[in-house]
Amino acid sequence: MKKALTTILVFVSILSFAQVRPATQYGFKLGISDSKTAIINNRTNITPKLKNNINAGVFYRWNLKKISIQPEAYFQAKGGSFKATTNFAETGNTILRNDYQYLTGSLVLGYEVAKNIHLVVGPEYGYALNAGTKRGPYAQTDFSIAGGVRIDMLDAAHLFSLNIRYVHGLTNTTNKTYTLEDKSVIPLNFQNRTLQVSASFNFSDYYRWAKKDKTKKKK
Repeated sequence: MKKALTTILVFVSILSFAQVRPATQYGFKLGISDSKTAIINNRTNITPKLKNNINAGVFYRWNLKKISIQPEAYFQAKGGSFKATTNFAETGNTILRNDYQYLTGSLVLGYEVAKNIHLVVGPEYGYALNAGTKRGPYAQTDFSIAGGVRIDMLDAAHLFSLNIRYVHGLTNTTNKTYTLEDKSVIPLNFQNRTLQVSASFNFSDYYRWAKKDKTKKKK
């Protein structure tokens, strides 16, 4: 009974420590995404298709009670593929695959709506690493708005978070045109659409937790 009571007290003290969210956090994130290149006001015979991609980078977070401010820098692949009823000149078949690679900077604002659950929103600015290439975008830059939810895991040291975001591109990424059946030529407007799921690791909190644990062992 004494051992059980001691174990419970230790567990409660750990949870108490977990309730205090650090004022600042930093670390890295890694995830997957489904993306496509939307065709705005689509009058073509082309249908956008989803593609699985990756995203990875670093972040820094300021926590102000229920509000958080989080700048990020990360790599993400976007694009998707196109399917048409006729062959594309670039591929000689009905499938055309895009591969847009961006170095992205974002500023994400979060608001805690429930314990450890945060609604997030913010602007993103992407710089295309392969602009002008065969599968890359024509536009060098891409401006987007991102929104979603961050769920901080209930671990004792605030080490992990789950991030789910929808990123809505606002920039036309192409300069291509399309010829309609009546032979009239229209400009195309391609925009990125991305659903991201990632896990972030708060390296700063791991450092604090390891340092605290090391101090306890010395005592």
